Amino acid sequence: MSGRLGDVVTTGAEAGQKPEGWSDQSYYLPMRDGVWLALSLYFPNGKPPAERSPVLLVQTRYGRAGVYLSNPDYARWRKAGYVVAIIDTRGSTASFGPRKVDIGPEERADMPAIIAHLAGQPWSSGEVFTHGVSYMADTSDWSTAIPAPALKGALPRQTDFDAYLHLFMPGGVSNDWFLTEWGGFTQRIDTGRAGREDFDCVARPADCPKLFPALQPVDGDEDYQLMRQAVTGRERWAPGDYMDAQFRDDPGLNGHSLFNSSPASALAAIRALHKPVQIWGSWVDGGTAEAALARFRSAPDVPMEVWITANSHQHDVGADPFFPDQRDPMPTVEAQFAHNLAFTENVRRGAPSPRIIHYYVMGARRFRESHVWPPADTRVHSFHLAPDGTLSTGPAPAGSVAHKVDFTATTGDATRWSTQFGTPPAYPDRRAEDAKLLVFDSPAFQTDMELAGTPVLTLHTSSATDDPAFFAYLEDVAPDGRVTYLTEGMLRAIHRKPGDPSTLPYDQGPVPHSFRRADAMPVLPGEVMEVRFSLFPLAALLKRGHRLRLAITGGDAKVFRRHSRDENEVFTIQTGPGKPSRVEIDLRPWWD
Repeated sequence: MSGRLGDVVTTGAEAGQKPEGWSDQSYYLPMRDGVWLALSLYFPNGKPPAERSPVLLVQTRYGRAGVYLSNPDYARWRKAGYVVAIIDTRGSTASFGPRKVDIGPEERADMPAIIAHLAGQPWSSGEVFTHGVSYMADTSDWSTAIPAPALKGALPRQTDFDAYLHLFMPGGVSNDWFLTEWGGFTQRIDTGRAGREDFDCVARPADCPKLFPALQPVDGDEDYQLMRQAVTGRERWAPGDYMDAQFRDDPGLNGHSLFNSSPASALAAIRALHKPVQIWGSWVDGGTAEAALARFRSAPDVPMEVWITANSHQHDVGADPFFPDQRDPMPTVEAQFAHNLAFTENVRRGAPSPRIIHYYVMGARRFRESHVWPPADTRVHSFHLAPDGTLSTGPAPAGSVAHKVDFTATTGDATRWSTQFGTPPAYPDRRAEDAKLLVFDSPAFQTDMELAGTPVLTLHTSSATDDPAFFAYLEDVAPDGRVTYLTEGMLRAIHRKPGDPSTLPYDQGPVPHSFRRADAMPVLPGEVMEVRFSLFPLAALLKRGHRLRLAITGGDAKVFRRHSRDENEVFTIQTGPGKPSRVEIDLRPWWD
């Protein structure tokens, strides 16, 4: 569809009775190339405010009304005097245009016009803040790399700073479950279908109203003609486009790489524009904690307040593995909103924005603060893998341990990966699952300790196949034998070449790898190699009498691709002074 940039495009009469979640005003906003984007406005009192008001902008690909209804915070923002603006990004749901890639160049190029349009409305104060969870967090983060004077700050909650490493390919291992499930779902809603029911807005106009709130027409399009035009015959990427894009610099069949859709690819602009950000993550939600910390490390001159919890992806369910029956989030949903609002109001007043990390300590149900990660007073402790299955605090004896990988091993159906698509993490006692893994236990701690940092695993190992992936889990073992999940990490061994930080797009932490195709290192079966990688960061209380466990395997059957195909896999891990396989963690004595 065509139109002049900034025009409001509506059709026909106003709608009659509207269901809950329907916007106060909705219209098509034409972009520079004439593509129409569906925009919904939710006013503080249901109508344009008499006093000029700030705007909270949410750029979504899940449908405007659905996003509004899924997040009670938007009603809180309206009550606080903000106009909530939700736009269907280019080529998604009710907006026009193709969808060759998510958060592609054309979508990013729309952001300045959207922000300027909202800032220029007669009811607007000219102040725009971007907000959102997940994909909407990524668009919020991206907005800080886009020249837009009216943008005053951003609130990305659960962002994928590097979509390759923090979600789709952690450690270079393909997260096939998420790519297939999420890619298939978004493909359905972008083409006029949704859910498990056989609804099809293109084939059967009577089905269109049934797709609310995933698809909402603009005001005046009560017969859904415009919405049906938007979704009919849409050119749309498919999950299969990325199945063979195994390296960070590989384009998919759609011509786009996962990394180029990531905010991390625009780090120079993020630093140059210097927009203040309050960014949220969770220790048990994909790679969102590492995403927040990576952004914090990589933009040291940008005002940034970080909050890391142990909550679900939406931050509405508590998921501390030490307290499986306590599902209330920390902070509470109300307290989270209060922190969000305090951030935007401070920015509006011109108050300095802090650079600080607020982080939750699992097992303690409390928050700490730090200005660096890991906290400055932690100390690195090395635990060496020993042939008898222990983690030694001193040098381990020379030897080896062989482990035949059980490819049925998994972390389950309710994990840091499932929460990205709606199922909150719920880690059970892992004793039974650990029977399938190669485990090493430390001595019992003699005093309470805080583990706060990014663990690093070094393995001197051989494999039986030429394409192994190594999975490692840190766990807490209580005196009664209960095994509690702490964190995990993985690396496909062909990516094991150490990365040169000066050539990488951002600060990847203590053990960087490039994940570029040119840096791939072949694996020779039976030949010992050093495999060194970081696990996802965490903070946890390790109580007196508890032990630390390292568990190693070669896959997660519920989530990740088996890169070694159908071949049997055996890891032979070397130990001892000459081949010091070890895990390094950041510890400090616990203090109240």
